Amino acid sequence: MKVAIIIAGILSAVAMASPPTMSLKRSFVGVEVNGKIEPGPCVECPCDGWTGTCTCIPNGCCCTR
Repeated sequence: MKVAIIIAGILSAVAMASPPTMSLKRSFVGVEVNGKIEPGPCVECPCDGWTGTCTCIPNGCCCTR
């Protein structure tokens, strides 16, 4: 019984420490590929607060392509 609790504790610690395989907080931007618009990953652009200006960075979501 103690061994099972120890194994369960180790497995739960490993599961909690592992990064998720799929993040739901990723940003996407529409990219035209062969005449079709497909979602492409992009990087969030840093902004000065909610109403400030955003700084365009390479592969940024706020940049025009």
